[in-house]
Amino acid sequence: MSREFYYRWEWPLRSSPDALWPLVADTNRFDRDVGFPSVERLPKAGGDDRKPGHRVRTKIGGIRIEWDERPFEWVRPQQFEVVREYLSGPLKNLRVLVKLMPGTAGGTQLVYQIWLQPRGLLGALLIPLQARIAKRRFGKTFRHYDNLALVGRTPADSPMAAPAACKP
Repeated sequence: MSREFYYRWEWPLRSSPDALWPLVADTNRFDRDVGFPSVERLPKAGGDDRKPGHRVRTKIGGIRIEWDERPFEWVRPQQFEVVREYLSGPLKNLRVLVKLMPGTAGGTQLVYQIWLQPRGLLGALLIPLQARIAKRRFGKTFRHYDNLALVGRTPADSPMAAPAACKP
């Protein structure tokens, strides 16, 4: 069995959880803002619609990645969670849990936790490198959302450009 990697990152933000929620919880926008490539929804294998969630595919660095994504679990405006089970690519599975907690002096303490299990050596080598990159990009994006929330704007009012290294 592969070693599971775990990361926990925190950002103190000035806006309230209520103000940040529509920005942070828009995961499609967040994925674009941090530079993740677009994804394609696929029909489930054999038409198996009994399992909740959906099948998704993308391509990163020439590697085709496909996964089954369980339905998100939302608790507005405190947290959301998603689990992905990968069918191809360098990961076996991934779980993300994002919490927006009231800060002790106001604002929000945003906690981003991620559990990743690699599929083989390539995944085990890529995860720590990609985690460092992700932490930096996620922090920049959350601070951007915080600035927007402080003035009552949305990401659509001020879109971020995807980093060139991650564009498909």
